[in-house]
Amino acid sequence: MLKPSVSVESPATNNPRKGRGFSKDELAAIKWNVKQAREAGLIVDERRKSKYKENIATLKVFKEDYIKVLADREKVLLKARKDGVKARREAKKRKQIEDSELIEREKEIDEERKRIQEEIAKREVEELEVESEEEELTEDELAELETLEEGIDLEETPEEALEKVEEELAEALGITEEKKPEEAAPEGTKKVVKRVRKKPTTTTKGAADEAEKKE
Repeated sequence: MLKPSVSVESPATNNPRKGRGFSKDELAAIKWNVKQAREAGLIVDERRKSKYKENIATLKVFKEDYIKVLADREKVLLKARKDGVKARREAKKRKQIEDSELIEREKEIDEERKRIQEEIAKREVEELEVESEEEELTEDELAELETLEEGIDLEETPEEALEKVEEELAEALGITEEKKPEEAAPEGTKKVVKRVRKKPTTTTKGAADEAEKKE
């Protein structure tokens, strides 16, 4: 802060000397009051009634410089205020952008999660379809199974079924059974059936050849 020096004349010698402060009349010359002068940092001597041209000139220069300082300070404050407003706006805008990016990221994560879940569900369905296809029989297998079911007599016992199979096998091998009168078998015993291999029949030509060999 500017602090101008105050000069007054000595009553004894009329020589200029350093005074205590500016008088009210000197402040009035530059259109200031005591309050304004003290706010500007000036010292006021309210008891002095004199007024000097040197002090008035000093006060005029001080007032001009003080007004410039206040203007510069106001500019600095205004600039700082504008910068603060701008910074707050930028921070708000940046926060909005970050929030929007966060929301978009959350949406992408949700979509990715849904896609993975759908893919897993689809894969499970495909695996179930493959298993069901493997379990299903072909048309040929179904036809063969139906044929086997038709050839099975559900009313016959396992012993009868086994005997039937043995008879078919014996017939295929050319084995005949010796039929004997059936006798009542004692209880607890099994029926024994003897099988005799059937001799192959020879043709007339084959018999003639054998006779020639014997002769």
